[in-house]
Amino acid sequence: MTARSSVVHTMKGYSTQEVSDLIELPESVIRDIARGVLDLGRDPNHHFRFSFQDLVILRTAKELINSGVQRSKINRSLTELRKQLPSNRPLTALRISGDGGSVVIHHKNQVYNPESGQIHFDFSASELAGTVAPMARKAAENAEALNQLSSDDWFDLGVDLEAVSPADAPDAYNRALSIEPDHADAHVNMGRLLQEAGKFDAAEEHYYQALESEPDNSLAAFNLGTLLEDTGHIHDAIEAYKKAASFADAHYNLSRLYELVGQHTKALKHLRTYRNLLES
Repeated sequence: MTARSSVVHTMKGYSTQEVSDLIELPESVIRDIARGVLDLGRDPNHHFRFSFQDLVILRTAKELINSGVQRSKINRSLTELRKQLPSNRPLTALRISGDGGSVVIHHKNQVYNPESGQIHFDFSASELAGTVAPMARKAAENAEALNQLSSDDWFDLGVDLEAVSPADAPDAYNRALSIEPDHADAHVNMGRLLQEAGKFDAAEEHYYQALESEPDNSLAAFNLGTLLEDTGHIHDAIEAYKKAASFADAHYNLSRLYELVGQHTKALKHLRTYRNLLES
């Protein structure tokens, strides 16, 4: 395992009608699938609000229905799939297909039925993301015209755009920061994008600003640790990882770095903590 920065995800609210218009499924079907699979937020009027990831899952469900998979089996399979995935592994990273009336998943180098474990295969949910991206942009354009976008709205749009139009995401995060300069999550995601682009100094500044706004922001501390490690500042990376104690990967990285600097007892301690967190 190598040091790898992480991303903040959040929910942007789309109504049931908007989702129905976009993916061409009846609202009643959407609600039925949503109640069986998704963990949805609600607006002040108690109506469902769908995130970008939710839209992709529903679009995937439509494709499975069209391929002949029974709706009850789709719900069971997607629910079981969500249980099996790590919390930071989005469904859009998988390939999903209807194979002979069954739901099958392609994850990394494995293909399996999430209910039976049988090997199968084939369409990419990430490819479906492109079909819902225009909704995110349209919602932003309409709201911006009325000066309705808040810093959180711009942040949510940035998260959406990363899935389908990464080059546009930094502008959304920068707009969030122009409205709320201490928006910690926007700083974290902007820092990660800059880090991935090799702009380490600018990325480091965003991580530090996130930590200044939220000193207990474990994600900012973890990402800062990966950056400091990448740039050869090992002892500073150790201090950053120590502030991300809730992350199993932070303890794994601490174990590696303590071993590197010859502190074997501390390396073993963090390796044990890493294993305990994975098992908990």
